[in-house]
Amino acid sequence: MSVVGALVVAAGAVWLGAAVRLSVIDLRTRTLPTRIIWSTAAVVWGIYCAASLAVSEPDALIGAALGALAGSAPLAAIHLVHPPSMGAGDVRFSALNGLVCGWWGWQTALIGLALAFCAALPEAVVAMARRGRNASRPLGPYLALGTVAAWVWGAATSGLAPGAL
Repeated sequence: MSVVGALVVAAGAVWLGAAVRLSVIDLRTRTLPTRIIWSTAAVVWGIYCAASLAVSEPDALIGAALGALAGSAPLAAIHLVHPPSMGAGDVRFSALNGLVCGWWGWQTALIGLALAFCAALPEAVVAMARRGRNASRPLGPYLALGTVAAWVWGAATSGLAPGAL
């Protein structure tokens, strides 16, 4: 495995550790702690910067930044229009997830977000059928699941160092 590949895997491992912790916290408390999200984002960004420097190619790093924006913008819009329907923690977590998946392009970040909502849909429908329109469930675990799927898809289809190919 190349140095860039090892760095990208390290970034994924850092994210995965935080995502598991955040998912458990979200299921227990319905909150996603800001300090965990932003500290993980800082570490992932630093690792991605090192990987980008290793290949002297900024495209993947730019993709990661755009992925953070693309992954969080739809949830931020929902949060701004109707705050009770989308928590700020979900918006921040989707920015982190977009950063992680954006290494393969901002489109991959949107794929991860779409997969998260597809995974959450069956439980949301059941919850609404049982408890009505105001039923809510933690979104964090689904955001993590969609990100894992998109990360694996990006790595499998484009390799760990897409900017170097």
